[in-house]
Amino acid sequence: MKLDAKNRKRYADRFRYFASNMAMYFLPDRMADIPWRRFHSRLSDTALEDITRRASYYVKLPGGAEVPEGESFLTGKFKFPFFATEIYTLSLHDALPIFDIYPHLRMMPDGMRFLYMAEDVDWELPAPTFVKSRPVTAGPSMSAICRMNSIRHFRFVEDEVPYEKKKDIVVSRNEVRDQPWRSRLLEMYCGDPRFDFGQINSDVGRPEWVRPFMSIDEQLGHKFIMCIRGNDVATNLKWVMSSNSIAVMPRPDVESWYMEGLLKGGVHYIEVKPDYSDLPERIDHYLSHPDEAEEIIANAHRWVDRFRDTRIEQQVMREAVCRYFVQTGQTDPEKP
Repeated sequence: MKLDAKNRKRYADRFRYFASNMAMYFLPDRMADIPWRRFHSRLSDTALEDITRRASYYVKLPGGAEVPEGESFLTGKFKFPFFATEIYTLSLHDALPIFDIYPHLRMMPDGMRFLYMAEDVDWELPAPTFVKSRPVTAGPSMSAICRMNSIRHFRFVEDEVPYEKKKDIVVSRNEVRDQPWRSRLLEMYCGDPRFDFGQINSDVGRPEWVRPFMSIDEQLGHKFIMCIRGNDVATNLKWVMSSNSIAVMPRPDVESWYMEGLLKGGVHYIEVKPDYSDLPERIDHYLSHPDEAEEIIANAHRWVDRFRDTRIEQQVMREAVCRYFVQTGQTDPEKP
């Protein structure tokens, strides 16, 4: 199979991601930690404050939260399944996101308990757990958000097509299964010439909803792209907000490392009602007010920029992991 330039880059990026992380996996703890400590020592007070602020958003366990002994993993025994023999070994599926959290767990003392859930989470959990997503909540939560499977979920684009050159159409392509919020969108607007909507799977749903797969580049030819949550968040939201198109969606009710709960409608994206009834009205407004549309794009780019520096992201992860063990009473606040 012959790959085009973009697919070659995609596979090359994945290879570098896995190769570099596997190399770090085999490094002694002290050597693996040196680059992060050096980088941390050069950060400004402003950067350190932002790191702390983000970590406190991701990890806000309720007072007295404890990790149950019988169900938990232990630091020092959190390994890839083909290298570990302990009962705490992960399944191969759950081991894939380990690259993002393992470098920080390995710096903690051995024998500290934690829970870890790799799947999509859109419900409240009963015990302190590292997750990649949780319901949006202003108060404490047992779900401690981590940056997981970043090679898949944190894709950004370099969009060379300016907003004014794109089609005045809203586009949406998704798999639609047992997700009534996705089905509802198609029921209301599939077939309307103003909305190029469709589902890419044909095994369920209505045959008239099925449309051909549309690549990211093809979607970026449109001014507006629907970002409708799947099992947890809308995975395409990151690359849409890094482009010169505008994300269109209801207010998020599930959030991830991307902090969707802090995004503001009319500032970072075009907000529509959960039942999509005002979608035509909202699109008409921004088509007639291109200056407001361009401002949303600029704000979205500024939001995305804070997630581009992988070294900063690692520092926030380190701080978040430390907060988890402090807030579960397993380590002193002054210790890593």
